[in-house]
Amino acid sequence: MSPRTRFRSRLLGLTLSAALALPAAAVLQPGAAQAADAGSTRVYQAEDGTLNGVTAGTSVTGFQGTGYVEGFDQASDSLTVTVPDSPGGLYSLSVRYAGPYGDKKANLLVNGSGVGEVSLPATTAWTDAAAGNVLLKAGTNTVTISNDWGWYLIDSVSLTPAPARPPHAVTGELTDPQATPEAKSLMKYLTANYGKNILSGQQDAAHEQWIEANVGKAPAVEGLDMMDYTPSRVERGTTGQDTDNAIAWDKRGGIVAFCWHWNAPSGLIDQPGKEWWRGFYTDSTTFDVQAALADPTSEDYKLLLRDIDAISVQLKRLQDAGVPVIWRPLHEAEGGWFWWGAKGPESAKALYRLVHDRLTEVDGIHNLIWQWNSVDPAWYPGDDVVDVVSADSYPTAGDHGPVALTYDRELALTGDTKVAALSEVGTVPDPDLLRAYRADWSYFVAWAGFEQDTSSNSLDFLKRVYDDPYVVTLDELGDFKHTGGGTGGDTTAPTAPTGLTGTATASAAALSWTASTDDTGVTGYDVYRGGSKVAGVTGTSYTDTGLTAGTAYTYTVKARDAAGNTSAASAPVTVTTTGTTGPGDKGCTATYTTTSGWGSGFTAAVTVKAGSSAVTSWKVTWTYAGDQKVTNAWNATVTQTGASVSAVNAGYNGSVAAGGSTSFGFQGTRTGANTVPTVTCTAS
Repeated sequence: MSPRTRFRSRLLGLTLSAALALPAAAVLQPGAAQAADAGSTRVYQAEDGTLNGVTAGTSVTGFQGTGYVEGFDQASDSLTVTVPDSPGGLYSLSVRYAGPYGDKKANLLVNGSGVGEVSLPATTAWTDAAAGNVLLKAGTNTVTISNDWGWYLIDSVSLTPAPARPPHAVTGELTDPQATPEAKSLMKYLTANYGKNILSGQQDAAHEQWIEANVGKAPAVEGLDMMDYTPSRVERGTTGQDTDNAIAWDKRGGIVAFCWHWNAPSGLIDQPGKEWWRGFYTDSTTFDVQAALADPTSEDYKLLLRDIDAISVQLKRLQDAGVPVIWRPLHEAEGGWFWWGAKGPESAKALYRLVHDRLTEVDGIHNLIWQWNSVDPAWYPGDDVVDVVSADSYPTAGDHGPVALTYDRELALTGDTKVAALSEVGTVPDPDLLRAYRADWSYFVAWAGFEQDTSSNSLDFLKRVYDDPYVVTLDELGDFKHTGGGTGGDTTAPTAPTGLTGTATASAAALSWTASTDDTGVTGYDVYRGGSKVAGVTGTSYTDTGLTAGTAYTYTVKARDAAGNTSAASAPVTVTTTGTTGPGDKGCTATYTTTSGWGSGFTAAVTVKAGSSAVTSWKVTWTYAGDQKVTNAWNATVTQTGASVSAVNAGYNGSVAAGGSTSFGFQGTRTGANTVPTVTCTAS
């Protein structure tokens, strides 16, 4: 679950019948909205709509029609207006409102489906709030405004045919003149792809593995966190793993995106409900960012620099490994729930610039694409230190809307000169709606846990998203680190590999093939076992390990070029491993495969296969020959004592049909060799 708390300002105990009188000078006369473009703009009076838990009011002067709608003090309160006889298409929506009780937000739904939040800034005057574009079908439609933050007055809703969106004005140039070639190339890729596709993304390495295991494809972007490298957490025993995870993901050809839940440098309250590990929250620390920044000689200012420098060590590791990073420090500052935003926009912007200047000018970090995470212009730190803008979206569970209202605000923030991304989402947006609304988000990252929350994202929906041609997955990225991505002028695929042959031992298949040709050059090959990609290599051979003895495996190979074009598959080859390992102790076998490795770590997967009878539970054991240590696992409970490891099924994958299989995975550390162990499976 995302470590966040959403704070909302509400004036409880007040009644809207005590609404303030509005200044006459600010009042729009009835019919004024229609007069602006009477031929195309339609105005629908709120009091004529369907009222659910709200009432019509007249005590606040200056309204249009016969009144306005008030209430909106319960979660279920809503107002629905009916739009008859629409020709269909995309329309710009405006809400005429008053907000005497502070800044508010309302949920907007069209035909019962959510399309995002409408911002209603505090005002005692009747004011028109632009709510972005909405998609209407031909015939009758409904537009619903539901509570969300509550306590506001709604006078009317206006619809005008939306103008065509002009071309994006994004250049793809980074603000850091010393940016690494890999960072520059990734930025070029994001720019070239912008408006053509959306990149899929998932937060946290273990949850990314769940996506692969259950959806069948890997996301293009993996979201990670510098949280556990923060000094005030490290001194309390945390050990960060995400730098290693990032290097492993980069080796697989994926894009790395980092946020930083920055535990406060000092002043951690560390009491029940405000524990030290919640130290990034405003309510769990007494750290005063405004005071620290005001006095560069203070101890707290020095601690800010200490923390930035500690994170620079990890970023330097990534830079040395050639890993470009989409870097999102001080996320959600304008919410105020994190200490870096608790003192308002000026302190947040000053701290962002301090982080930027310290990392680039003092620590020599140049592999970053700097991302700002906000939609409010008052909080924007400036075009000179921002490469990508972004927003986080956590709508009602199951609302797969395009977040189009927020997207339009992001474009307005920079004059459409920066790529815009959905850096965190609870519910994944529907690709069909993204296209229909022209919400050209560069990528989305589903926050850890939401991908498995079926009320937010059903598995069938996720599979549809990952299979949609508009959505880019890991296998479709191309060599974005060296060529600026796969959306340039080269559209010619390499020739299919030929001469694929294979030989087998009891647990491995050695494959080789003849090189493909391409007009710009082949950059690598993807190896498929039974239709699933098992490896990406640069040469013309590959050995697939961890196989089951006495089993037939069919392989194909595809070539790819620098622009990301992929060839047709080679002719298949089938190899059969030698020998037999028997059916397992009680009807199951297991195969262990090292899926990736780096200097001091690795990831592995174990496939459990039932024999001729179904099983209801299983256990896999093995003993390492070296010093390998399992650090975290998914889809199984894994324990280790010395070199001996055991893995027991999770509650949801213990039952395996006869001849069927399931799998689990884990990460580990090592200093010596990473020899694949012999595994034993028992079942009941």
